[in-house]
Amino acid sequence: MVGKTIFEQLKGLTPAPVFWSWGASNFQGFSANQIEGLAHDYEGGLMFYVRGHHHKGHVLITLAYDDTYTISTGHVRKGTIKPKKQVLGVHFDEMTGVIDALVERIDSYQF
Repeated sequence: MVGKTIFEQLKGLTPAPVFWSWGASNFQGFSANQIEGLAHDYEGGLMFYVRGHHHKGHVLITLAYDDTYTISTGHVRKGTIKPKKQVLGVHFDEMTGVIDALVERIDSYQF
């Protein structure tokens, strides 16, 4: 399943203090084109809830057919996201930095 792979990549690449700072919970995988309101078609993805400094709500990571990810923030209601921000064309090793910038990063923080 795509969601499980994304979760494993995210956990493996994200330092624990950064991951914890997001207040991430309620991880759920989803299948191709199951969530409406995203900018493109996708193979599947991972959705979770965060309570960060910049964003409190859902983060969706979807795998595009060109093997890049789209990271979206917003709120999901009844299978539809109302996106606040979307970053397209993210490679797996860039996920942590993109999510942290959208959710929590404050430049003066150090870990």
